[in-house]
Formats: sequence, structure tokens, C-alpha cells
Amino acid sequence: MKKLHVLLNFMFLFFCSNAYGQFDYLMPYIPSEKSSTQTHPILEIKTWVHIVQFDQSEPRNITKDSLDYLTKQFQWINQMFEKIQPPTVANSKGEKPYIKDSRIRFIIDTVSFHVDSVSWDRMQFKKEENSNKWLEIIEINSDSSSITIKGIKNRFKPILDSLIVEGTLFNNGIFHPEKITLEIDNSSRSPRKNTVLFLKENIQISEDTTGYVTYFKKIDKNCHKDNWVKLANEDKNYLHVFYTGASKNGPAFGCGPSPYFLNVSNILKNGGYATAQLTGHELGHCVGLRHTNTPQFDDLPRSDRFGWIQCDDKNTSNNIMGYNLCRNYLSPLQIAYIHYRYSNVDELARTTKNINNTTEKIKVKNNTIWDKSFISTGNIIVKRGNSLEVKNKVIMPNGSKIILEKNSTLTINGGIIKNIGGNWGGIVTCKSYPKIHKNTLFKKNRATVQTSNGGEIIY
Repeated sequence: MKKLHVLLNFMFLFFCSNAYGQFDYLMPYIPSEKSSTQTHPILEIKTWVHIVQFDQSEPRNITKDSLDYLTKQFQWINQMFEKIQPPTVANSKGEKPYIKDSRIRFIIDTVSFHVDSVSWDRMQFKKEENSNKWLEIIEINSDSSSITIKGIKNRFKPILDSLIVEGTLFNNGIFHPEKITLEIDNSSRSPRKNTVLFLKENIQISEDTTGYVTYFKKIDKNCHKDNWVKLANEDKNYLHVFYTGASKNGPAFGCGPSPYFLNVSNILKNGGYATAQLTGHELGHCVGLRHTNTPQFDDLPRSDRFGWIQCDDKNTSNNIMGYNLCRNYLSPLQIAYIHYRYSNVDELARTTKNINNTTEKIKVKNNTIWDKSFISTGNIIVKRGNSLEVKNKVIMPNGSKIILEKNSTLTINGGIIKNIGGNWGGIVTCKSYPKIHKNTLFKKNRATVQTSNGGEIIY
């Protein structure tokens, strides 16, 4: 059995080194089953959930007595990231790289309720109020129930559904075009082209020759940061999730434009698990992943057909970042990229629960080299006579310490040991961990700390 484990581990490393090429820097961040949970811990991202209600009496959203819906949503989301399924579509090399657990979780830290109809409405239709975009009426014809407007402009697409007629004597109101055609006016030396709108409704009088046409424009605030600014004061210590709504009818929709916030709307109009898949997809954007129709990494298929369709083994993958009805897979490099970002970007590490974790201990029992960045799971104890060499970044949780026992060595070789936004206990040398307050009797047996190649310790 031991030989089998060694062989599987060798095959994994061989596959990674040959398949990933330009993404070799991500390899240490792939959480294989053999990766230590101490130096490759589960990344727990703190989420602050904001429920934006339309009105006190008509919330049109989750209410305080229906928070079990929200709890279930995040259970499903974390299940997607914990129980990764094998890919349905092979990559360009015919391979299907697979890691069972992404070691990424989204933890609900805080839930807030806001009653604000403006913040609630992410997508709506409003009349175009800019007079520079209004369309001048040349003629109204009651026989053909048509309106001729001046010129050919690129603004007719919005009025295919409905338009607003104003400024006439008899025909102001909302109308619905049945078809739109072009008309050439040869009455002048230079022929002019105009546009004729044939309406579904009847026009009663043709004498109107003045007025204008305007239309309803879609206002899409789905990806805007206004709620993050207004309701969360641009807080960067959490990933803020805004559950909102829309006056425009439609299924649930969302947008994850930032590592600090995302919007999900109309959730109650869709199935529960489908909404969890949507939210999981948007969370994927927040943590740095892009859509799979243009592959971000070379362990993904070259193309991924989009549309709310079933997955297959040809051109529609089951990737969480695709548009499919499965959404239960992430590639090893997608997963590694998330861990890489949150271990190396201080502002992102701040949004994790990991920086406050002092419940676990990392015991270094052999001469060890750390060449990847990570957020420590608590106190680091270098046992007697052993050495630890840090070649990258180690972020110490608030209140944690590095404890060096008798005859141990800590070397920061081009790396950095630091804390983010708080305080850590620094480095303690002692006789042994249980006797942390007692140092060795002889100086020659005391632990040593050394730096090289620009390595540093920041307190």
C-alpha cells in the first residue's frame, strides 16, 4: 500500500510538471490529498450577507424568519467547493485533471437587513430623459397607424418593445411597434432617409406633425458597487454578498465584479439549488476566476459551450465557472489560483477567518523548507534540534507565536514572516514547548534565528 501511495504521488507530480507549463508557480498551491492541512489549510472566506428588502410590509426578499433558506444556500455552495466532481470534458491534451476537495469555504459571519427600494432594484426600465436622444416626429398617419421619425439612428433597438410619444396634440402615450422600415424622402436635392414605425395600436388623428418619440431604457445596476458603498461603507474585511431584487421580471441573476462584493437578485423566483449554483458561480468570480468559454488556465478545455444546458463529454463542461446545469467541478489550477491569491495578497488574506485562527499548532519535527505562501493555522513550534527554512510568505494569525525549542533553527531565506492588521506574539526561544517560559541553561544550546537573501520578520 505504501508503494502504491508513493507511485500515485509521483504520477501526480509528473502530470503537474508536464501539463501546466507557464503555470508552474501555482503547483505548490494545488491541494492534493497528500498536502498537509497545516501548511495548506482550508481557506475560510468571511462573508457578510446583506438582505435588501423592498419595503417593510412588502419585503420581496428573505425575511428574518426565513434565514434557514440562507443557511441552506451556503451549505450547498460549500458542498460544491468541497465535493468536487470529476470533469465531464477533457482538456486540450485529452486529460481530465481532478482534485477532490478545493479546501475553499465561504463562512457566513454576519447577516444584515436593509429596507431600501432603490438599493433593492438592480434592474429596471425607465424613460429616457435625455432630450438629445429623443427622436423627432415628421409625420403621423392614422390610415397606416404609423409614425415617421427623422433620420436613421442607432437607437431603435430599445423601442422595438415599446415607445413613448410626447409633445403631440392628440397622440401622446405608450405604443408598441409592430415593425420598423426605412423611407427615402426625395423631395429635396439630397435624398433623406427617415424611419417609419408601424404600431400595433390605432392612431386616431393624423394632423399631428410635431412631437417626439422617446423610449424605455434598461438600467442594469447588477454589477455596480453602489450598495457596497452605501450599505457596507466599502468595507474590505469581508466578502459582502447582497441579496436584492428587480422591478424587471426575470429569473435569478448575479454579478461578482470584486473580491469584496457581489450581487444576487430575484432569488426567490428560482429553485433553491439553482440559486446556490448561481451564487457559487459569482463567488468564483470574486475569488479570481473567469468564465470557461475562454480558458483561464491550460488544464481547462479550449472551449466551453455556454447556455443553460446539460453537461456532456464533448463541449459542455460541468465547471462551476461555465454556464451549465451541473456546476460541480473546478480544475486543479483554478483551485490553486484562489489559494495563491489569498496567501500572497494581504488585502485578500484580511477577508479570511484564517488570520484569527490560533486553535491549531504546526509542529516542525524534521528539517523543513517552506517554499509556498500560506496563512498559518496557529502557533508554529520548531521542535528540538530541527530547522525551518522560510522561502516565501508566512502570515501569522493574530495572537500566535513562533516557538523555537532547544537547538532549533529558524531561517528566513528570501521570505517574510508577518501579521496583517493585528498583532502576533513574535518569536519565543525556550527549552521546550511545555516549558515555554524557561530557556536553555547554556547559550550554545539556544535556538537561533537568521535571515538571508532579503528575508525579514515584521512584528
